[in-house]
Amino acid sequence: MKTYLIGTKVSVSAAAFFAAFVLLAVPVQAEDLNAVYQQGRAAFYQGEFEKAQQLLGRVAAANPKHPDTVRMLAYIRANHKPAENTLKNQYSAVVLPKVEMNDVTLAEAMEGLRALSKNASAGKVTPNVIIKGEEVGQRKLSLALSNIPLSEALNYVTQLTGTKATYDKHAVILSSTADTITSTAESAPKGSK
Repeated sequence: MKTYLIGTKVSVSAAAFFAAFVLLAVPVQAEDLNAVYQQGRAAFYQGEFEKAQQLLGRVAAANPKHPDTVRMLAYIRANHKPAENTLKNQYSAVVLPKVEMNDVTLAEAMEGLRALSKNASAGKVTPNVIIKGEEVGQRKLSLALSNIPLSEALNYVTQLTGTKATYDKHAVILSSTADTITSTAESAPKGSK
């Protein structure tokens, strides 16, 4: 009979523990879900749509009929396009500690920026720059900059050499601004200036 009483006490204790766990777990989950919703809502109103979509998506998974969550997620899907990992964004993320070039050609400057970028990004980013025209590649420049993103260094180079940088999917194309003006004038409709 003692065995029977011991077994009853153990099963009553286990049942009490399980009930307490279930009762405590439900409010904690609801409270965490509310905190996630509040963080997602704050991110939404601050314009951090990617973060808001991630947080509100967790809320929607637990409660797909929550009206504010549904409304905010619908707005994000309709109006916000995720940031693309474009070449310009990639080049903006690389900060060159020091750029010093004195009386170099544009082609030499690009080789220097490639080497500096590769070092600054630990080999992850090596800019792909195409120079259109041999004459353009021979233009001279001098440059002294520090702690500057690669994209800004390219902007300075284009300004100093009278060139235009066009970001393509896989490369930056440097061409003469005179080529741009000529092609614009040629493509204008007849009778317009």
